[in-house]
Amino acid sequence: MTEAEFLNRFQRGPTGAWACTKPLKIDGPKGPVLIAQGESFRPGALFMGLDLAKELDRMAAMQRVASKLAGEAFSSAA
Repeated sequence: MTEAEFLNRFQRGPTGAWACTKPLKIDGPKGPVLIAQGESFRPGALFMGLDLAKELDRMAAMQRVASKLAGEAFSSAA
């Protein structure tokens, strides 16, 4: 699963918390972990030792930059 596909399984709320929009199974250190639809991750809370909200914010920022660069490349090619 790509970062974009992972990110697309979550939606950011106005408080900065991210909610899972579609169930997701990931490999954890002790085996598979299911993130249920509706499960929420707020900034500063750790999930398997990771601030998942912060990581999702980082992924979203990178995706916005990549989208912007792709759009600029498309418009300069036209």
